[in-house]
Amino acid sequence: MVKNPTLFDRTAVGFTAKVDKLIDAGRYRRGNLFLAAAASSTPPQGRILDYGCGPGRISALLAGRGFRVLGVDPSPAMIAAARQQRLEALQVEFQLCETHPIDAQDGAFDAIVCSSVIEYEANPVELLRQFFAALRPSGVLIISFANSRSLSRALFQRRNLHLGAQVHTWTWSQFNELLGQSGFRPIRDVVFFESFFDRITPFRFLSASQFGGALGLIVAAKQ
Repeated sequence: MVKNPTLFDRTAVGFTAKVDKLIDAGRYRRGNLFLAAAASSTPPQGRILDYGCGPGRISALLAGRGFRVLGVDPSPAMIAAARQQRLEALQVEFQLCETHPIDAQDGAFDAIVCSSVIEYEANPVELLRQFFAALRPSGVLIISFANSRSLSRALFQRRNLHLGAQVHTWTWSQFNELLGQSGFRPIRDVVFFESFFDRITPFRFLSASQFGGALGLIVAAKQ
């Protein structure tokens, strides 16, 4: 896993607080999108890998819906934040993983969730192929990608440390081709989200545009 753990260690406290603020306000759209995608495509109590789980908020949402979740991340500070949540009675585990943790997990998962990770990977095709191997035949990949057409990304990339550290961005057409090279096919329309329009209620709908949302979310199955 090549998710720049030093950067994410430095930003873990502030990033976690920001996510928790969104959750408390009922505005954590990223988490809600991933949860809805998993709930509609994964068997009840299915086993899910949250790859690059960060502070584990999406993992906790998934576990709260009854899924069995393994969250992995290379940042010790992010894993520490994940483990500080109230997780009683939830089937969720967090592991610190500095290298790819799925090499020995062939066919182990009903779903893999990957939120804001692949754009940091030096070899995204290799990562997708590992995901392919780790999924059961009926498993799904629920993944976000960095949208190169987003105005938000263009405006804020220099100010945002996380955006500035990303190695790749794609149009939806380019990312779809990447999925195909790795053995996946989309089974849902792409959903764009997360932009500066989120802060302006009358224009929030523009985040769903390919020119608004900094991220695109896709659900893909094995071909």
